[in-house]
Amino acid sequence: MAYKKELNIGMIGYGFMARTHSNAYRRVGNFFDVPYKPVLKSVCGLVESEAQSFADRWGYESCTTDWRRIVERKDIDLVEICVPNNYHAEIAIAAA
Repeated sequence: MAYKKELNIGMIGYGFMARTHSNAYRRVGNFFDVPYKPVLKSVCGLVESEAQSFADRWGYESCTTDWRRIVERKDIDLVEICVPNNYHAEIAIAAA
């Protein structure tokens, strides 16, 4: 299938849910005919070395320790929030 557009993803968090969602983005074309190609653009985490390790393992192009940098990027189409629930509101409001 030829993709019509890339879907650039910014992942906030690098725990279990971030791993499962990253895997899903990488494999979605094996299960469904989708018009978008997921592109893992950037991941954010509290510890820079851990965020870089996650980026390297899953194929993200970059990493940061400040979630605001992902939300502010014009090349990010989708912000995935994979942090504890009590942090969701501030990030989601900023992303919207």
